[in-house]
Amino acid sequence: MASDISKKDSSPSQKGLISLFPGLLLAILIGLSARYLSTWIPNLGGVTLAILLGLVIGNIFNLSTTYTIGIKFAEKRLLSFAIMLMGLKLEIKVLNELGLSAIFIILIMVFTTIMLGFIFGKLLGLSNGFSLLLGVGNGICGSSAIAAAAPIISDEEEEIGLSIGVVNLLGTFGIFILPLLTYILNLTDADSGLMIGSTLQAVGQVVAAGFSINEEIGKIATVVKMGRILMLGPVVLLLSIISTKNKDKATNKVSIPPFIIGFFIFSLLGSFNILPLYVGDFLKFLSKLLLTIAMAGIGLKIKLSSLVNQGPRALVVGVLIVISQLSLVTILIKFIL
Repeated sequence: MASDISKKDSSPSQKGLISLFPGLLLAILIGLSARYLSTWIPNLGGVTLAILLGLVIGNIFNLSTTYTIGIKFAEKRLLSFAIMLMGLKLEIKVLNELGLSAIFIILIMVFTTIMLGFIFGKLLGLSNGFSLLLGVGNGICGSSAIAAAAPIISDEEEEIGLSIGVVNLLGTFGIFILPLLTYILNLTDADSGLMIGSTLQAVGQVVAAGFSINEEIGKIATVVKMGRILMLGPVVLLLSIISTKNKDKATNKVSIPPFIIGFFIFSLLGSFNILPLYVGDFLKFLSKLLLTIAMAGIGLKIKLSSLVNQGPRALVVGVLIVISQLSLVTILIKFIL
């Protein structure tokens, strides 16, 4: 009798695990392949490659519904875990290395970029969520910022994938454009580092552009970039509060998603070195891996028809944001520093 009960109790969970397997395994294989390929194509990065591979596979092969549950688990649950672990990358001590003027410029750049992304996106007919994703991605830290904000402001896989693609594409061009621009403007090393660190999206892009000029500019640009990354937590929390209020104006309740709470907990653990070094390094690696797998899941659900419809407009919005960023930071450097 007892054995019959245990069989009945374990059956649903076993079925759940079995239903997860096909789609989750596919997302894992795509994610691992993307990470491997990123060593050969570093400027694109594993996250972007995962989306591209997922998109290609999802549109070439007509995947059956048996893959749906696992893919959804990858793009939702694994993404939440990846976002929580991202907090370990934030180190509050970076603020000590930035002067008040640099912190002020970072604050202006981040919030203005997000606002401009929203305005430009709406003018070109993009949704609120899509517009904000482009602004957040350009304003803070590219793929990671988009991934962190996506569960709050957009449920559309096409919008998430396009945002990451546009932001990383423009950032890659920026690696070559920014050093030339700092030369044309005849900026000092400090100003050049500030310009590069406050505009390019990914850390790798900032490092590549900064150190291509000289070591001093590279160091300054990297520190400024770390300052922008510190804005990820407050911005995502603010978006969460605004989103919740808009959805529930009647009761005016504000509920913070669990992954946001986890994000802040891990950021504190990382900032105060509470975790052993090897544990922290492993969890940071796990965060990258889970994020790549989650993006593979998102890529698998993107349809080419949506890219054709929204891709050109998203690219135009991205270009307008970048031009505005460069114009604004130039003005701030000339008049504030």
